[in-house]
Amino acid sequence: MDMISFKEAAERLGIKVTRAHRLLNEHRLLALPDSQGKLQIVADCLLDTPEGWTLVERLPGTMLTLLDGGFSTQEATEWVLSPQPLLDGQRPLDLLRVGTHSTVNAVAAMQAL
Repeated sequence: MDMISFKEAAERLGIKVTRAHRLLNEHRLLALPDSQGKLQIVADCLLDTPEGWTLVERLPGTMLTLLDGGFSTQEATEWVLSPQPLLDGQRPLDLLRVGTHSTVNAVAAMQAL
């Protein structure tokens, strides 16, 4: 899984690094600690479109579904990044990237109960 710094994520999105940190708090970006424990952005949270870099639109809704269902932020992040049997072994983030949010959110709601 490709990881990038907050600075690189901010540069891709054309925003300030402080805004990238806020996007993480809003669950619009995902981050995991590197080997030194420093948070790095999951590169797959960003989409390279003809109009430029953008965010995965429905990611916050999925994250909030999991968080409201009792997942910690770390658990929700790991769920979104891991192949899920109820999604035919696909990663929820990959499905969100292509717009299949209804199925992902339905499975997330079942998992969060």
